Amino acid sequence: MTDLPTGTLTLFFSDIEGSTSLLSRLGSRYGEVLSTQRKIMRAAFSRHHGYEMGTEGDSFFVVFRSVADAVNAACEAQRGLTEHAWPEDVRVGVRMGLHTGEPTRHEDGYLGMDVHRAARVAACAHGGQALVSEPTYRIAVAQPMYFLDLGWHRLKDIPEAEHLYQLAAEGLPREFPPPKSLGSRATLPLPPTPIVGREAELAQLHGLITATDVRLVTLSGPGGCGKTRLAIAAAAGLADHFPDGIYFVPLEEVSSADVMWTTIAEVLGVGGDASARATVLEQLAGRRSLLLLDNLEQLTGAADVVAELLAAGPSGAVLATSRRPLHLLEEYEHPVPPLTLPTAEDAAEQFPTSGGYDANRQESGAVELFIQRARMVKPDFAVTPDNRASVAEICRRLDGLPLGIELAAARVRLIGPRALLSRLDASLEITGVRRGRPARQQTLRSAIAWSYGLLPADQQGAFRRLGVLAGGGDFAACAAVTGTAGDPLDLLSHLVDASLVQLDEDADGEPRMRLLQTIASFARERLAESGELEQTRRRHAEHYLAAVEVLAPQLHSNRFLVTRDRIEIELDNLRAALDWALDTDGPAAPSPSTIEIGLRLCQELSWFWYACGYHSEGRRWLSRGVEAAAGRESPALMTTLHGLGVLMLQHGKEAQSRDALLTCLEFWRREGDLSKISLELNSLACTYRVLGDADTARSLFEESITTAQGAGDDGRRATALSNLGILEADAARVDRAVELFQEALELDQQLGDTWGVATDHTNLAAAMVQAGRVPEAHETLRQHARASLALGDVELSINLLETWCVVFAELGEPATAARLFGATTALRRSAEIPIAAPDAVLVERSISKVRDLPDANTWAANVATGSKFSLHDALAEAMQERSDER
Repeated sequence: MTDLPTGTLTLFFSDIEGSTSLLSRLGSRYGEVLSTQRKIMRAAFSRHHGYEMGTEGDSFFVVFRSVADAVNAACEAQRGLTEHAWPEDVRVGVRMGLHTGEPTRHEDGYLGMDVHRAARVAACAHGGQALVSEPTYRIAVAQPMYFLDLGWHRLKDIPEAEHLYQLAAEGLPREFPPPKSLGSRATLPLPPTPIVGREAELAQLHGLITATDVRLVTLSGPGGCGKTRLAIAAAAGLADHFPDGIYFVPLEEVSSADVMWTTIAEVLGVGGDASARATVLEQLAGRRSLLLLDNLEQLTGAADVVAELLAAGPSGAVLATSRRPLHLLEEYEHPVPPLTLPTAEDAAEQFPTSGGYDANRQESGAVELFIQRARMVKPDFAVTPDNRASVAEICRRLDGLPLGIELAAARVRLIGPRALLSRLDASLEITGVRRGRPARQQTLRSAIAWSYGLLPADQQGAFRRLGVLAGGGDFAACAAVTGTAGDPLDLLSHLVDASLVQLDEDADGEPRMRLLQTIASFARERLAESGELEQTRRRHAEHYLAAVEVLAPQLHSNRFLVTRDRIEIELDNLRAALDWALDTDGPAAPSPSTIEIGLRLCQELSWFWYACGYHSEGRRWLSRGVEAAAGRESPALMTTLHGLGVLMLQHGKEAQSRDALLTCLEFWRREGDLSKISLELNSLACTYRVLGDADTARSLFEESITTAQGAGDDGRRATALSNLGILEADAARVDRAVELFQEALELDQQLGDTWGVATDHTNLAAAMVQAGRVPEAHETLRQHARASLALGDVELSINLLETWCVVFAELGEPATAARLFGATTALRRSAEIPIAAPDAVLVERSISKVRDLPDANTWAANVATGSKFSLHDALAEAMQERSDER
């Protein structure tokens, strides 16, 4: 495709929303739908001079020379799709995204952040909707076209917020939910119904949170009292007071401070693990934002985390929900009471005759909520003289706790309030009181047990098994853990009707099952009582092992970002599977087959942990895997030990890393697996380089290259070539180093290895500096830096910024060099990734030339400034135009 356009282009991405659901519904006829969709889309592209770059499944990537052509093509395609009569009256909603920029030509396609940005814009759209970025809108608005302003939104892996607009031409749908971004001014969940019975609390909370001396408010109370719902309603009215964002952080599945930091980072859109704490604190510094931290009671280190958050962002505030206060000096505790209850007179069997019955009387908050929820399943439901006493008594028996009331009211569709009340009594008697639990929790559990008791036996079993899913699961996971053959939609719909299960949409428009925390805990307890817990957790672990076995290899391809996102969605489930398989502290030791599942999970996830910034967490799991295996040699154990050895080297444990990798090498030599032998030789050579034994390292690198070539493994060969290039650069054989990096780059580009390509470019730039080709190194970094940082690999990002530090030092720009040196030093300390001795020598060689320019104090001040930078702040510093270009 040598005639592809260059310069300023408009990039178009699209796919079908909910394609999996369509395939499940239509079966073989889905092929007809897919072909028709492609025909309609391609006709529009052709008429408006689009260049189709690729299609995969139901997706398209097309480029246009003209913004007008791109927008007209999108408009025409959406009209054609809307007007077409689809089989079985299904709705085929295609989501589209357009962005205008200057992508870099590469082989038969394009590279660069503009490509990623266009894809992220499309990912924010809903089926039938076309979104455009600010650059596209600015040009298109001059044409006779109409757009809706959707405001500023944060896109995944894009540091800057993006202003999004919706194409709203004649004949196109205009009403859509908010874009599926990481959030705009607020990331609050959208409640399904208005809040009732909380007017006084909302007014009180609004005044409290906006007071100038209040920075931490904790909503406390028992489970099911409505803390989360009240917090969301309160935060929703505070957008003007917190212009830098309101962020909802769900922590119900989190049990440690480390994962709490990671979860907050993910909500803020800055991701990661090893540097999550530092990144979050830097992100919040100086911003007027509100963090809504939901469900803290199970986190023993939550108070320390909140204290650091408050210290880092003196202009921001925290609104927390917890069953117990945090006991911090800054804390204003707001106990959340149950909803107001009906009076004893309302609950009496007989009403006084004087005055008669007042149908317009003001209801209590609890009764108001019952009526609201009952009418959702039975629209004509009303409180009458005949059922008022029963409704009032139900609310009183449930202590006014919203969750219990919602569960009870959902049954009005099947039975009336009087029968409901008698069943509630029976359920309470059957369940009984569990000692040590608060009274309100006993009542709430009784409400859940009652709802569970109404299910047929097969649905009870399925509900129990769904309790093993941590953070919910897609339909495939639901089918796996419940043992359902085929689509579990019918089963889940029954559980949704019972108000025990919720269905949400994921970022691709696919359904995802979710259980409330209290209900999930109940399900797991019943599962344990049934004797099915071990069997179900095994099915859960086996399902996620199979899923990650498919996903993990794609991290070595051009689908790196998409694959990383998919794995991150299931991290809670993967953690739960690992915790079960590697649980050596339980009452019974895991069986060898169970440990093997854990080792295989470690094997598949080891590269994800390394390349996606989860270094500390990965090291913990890999250590548990090695300990659980207790020396029983197997391929899975050796792969786990290898991953641990690599991370130990990264964290400065060179001797332990060497010993682990030598054990792995001996095993694979006995097995005769050339690809694995090459892998171990390469990693072992990296260890010897850091240990200062360059001769041994060189010998091992060369053997790794030869072995990989014999195995026909170009991926292993590219890695070893690149690492040998680093060693040659250490020895000042720069020309040879450049040759090796270029050879590795060609191989990685042929393989489509996004991570490998990013690493090669960084290494190549470092070698160019040593060769005196500093301006060329600077330009290489400018072209590839954003794409490299978007991968989320903390060590790769630090290496890139260190190379840029050296570039600016060699260019005689001490201020920028010092700030980048301060940033990388602080980032290494935060991530617990020390710089290797040979790399430290090269950095010192360059910065020593400018450390005293104009004086040592100025250098130290700039280093201190840079030490406060986040990764994205450091990138912004480095991407500025050099002084000789200004």
